[in-house]
Amino acid sequence: MWHMYCEFATRGLTIDVRRSMGGCFRNSKILKNISFSWNDMLHEKSLMLTEELDARIRVMASITPPIQAPYLLKCVPDRVTDDGGAMVSDVILRMRSYRPQEGRWLTRTVLDYGGKECFVVRMRIGRGIWRRGPETPMAVKWEDRIIEVREGSWSYIASATSVGYAPEKVVGTATPTKYQQENKVVWRFSTGDVLTVWLGDDLNFQLQNETSEEEARLFVGRRLSYSVKKDSTSNNHNEEEQYITLVRTSPDYPDVFVLLLCMAITRTMTEIRREDVAGLLVRRRIREPQVGQRDWGSMMLPHSPSLDPHLQPWYRNAARVLSSAETVLPNRAMPIGNSPTDGKDELYRQALIP
Repeated sequence: MWHMYCEFATRGLTIDVRRSMGGCFRNSKILKNISFSWNDMLHEKSLMLTEELDARIRVMASITPPIQAPYLLKCVPDRVTDDGGAMVSDVILRMRSYRPQEGRWLTRTVLDYGGKECFVVRMRIGRGIWRRGPETPMAVKWEDRIIEVREGSWSYIASATSVGYAPEKVVGTATPTKYQQENKVVWRFSTGDVLTVWLGDDLNFQLQNETSEEEARLFVGRRLSYSVKKDSTSNNHNEEEQYITLVRTSPDYPDVFVLLLCMAITRTMTEIRREDVAGLLVRRRIREPQVGQRDWGSMMLPHSPSLDPHLQPWYRNAARVLSSAETVLPNRAMPIGNSPTDGKDELYRQALIP
C-alpha cells in the first residue's frame, strides 16, 4: 500500500507494469499502463477507482478530498515601468502622443502554480523624463529606492498583448534607510516589520515588528521540514546559502510580507556581492513553459528514505522546478539593454551594484 501526499498541480497517478527482459542492458518491456485521475475519483461517490492488471491482480486507488494549501509563488522578470505603473514602451508613447514616461522601475510579475498573475513587484531605480535624445536618466538616492507590491494582474492593451498597466492597488512597500553603520543594511516594511542585515564573515538577519510582540526569525539555508539530507559527495553548503527559511510564531503574515522580504534580501545581497545574484537586471518577460511541459506539482511518500526527485516536494528539487525557460523566447521579447526607452543599462547597474 502506498500513502501519498500530492501537491495541487498534480493531476493523477500513472502505473506502468513492466517485465524484465534480462540480458546485459537489463531492459524491460511495458505490459500495461493504467492511470487514475484525481478528477475522476472525486466524481465517484466512493471516491475510489479500481483497475484490473490481469485476471489475478487489481489496483485500487482512493482519495481524500483535498484542502487548498498556499500556492508556490514564483517571481519572473518583466518590462520596466514608469512612475504610474505603465510599461515603458513605444506603444504607450504613441497612445500618449509621445509625451515622455516619467521614472523607471525594475518590475517583476508574481505567478502562482497555474501561471496566473497574482502580484506585480516594482523597484524604483530612476527619476525624471528622457527620450532618445539629450535627456539623461538619473538614479534615485538609496533611501528613495523603495520596493512596492501591487495586488492583481496586468491590464494589457488589446493591440499589444505584452504591453500594459500594473494593477493600481498597492498592498505593501519596503523602504531602505540611510546607512548608520558600514556593516548594516536596514529595510522598513509597511507591515511594521524592520529587517536588518548584518554584514561580515557570516551574514546575520534580524527581523522585528514595531507594532507586535510576535516573533519571527530568519535562518540561512533550508530548515525544519524544508531541510534536505546532507550528501558528503556534493557541495551542500554552497547550495544552502541560496535559501532563507522564515520561522514565525504567528500565521498572520500575509503573502505580501514574504514578497517584500524576499525582494529586500535579494536587493541587499546583490549590493553586498556586487553581482546580479538574482537576475534583477533582466528587463524582459521570459516565456514560461506551457502547462504540462514542466509541472510544478510533486508527490511525497511519508517516512520514505527515497530522494527520487519525482517523489519529493518542490523545494527538494527547486533548481529544476523554478528555473526559467530562457532558451525559448517570444518574438516580441526585447533583449537586455536594447530598448532606448528603458534608459541605458548603466542606470540600472549603478542603482543595484554601486
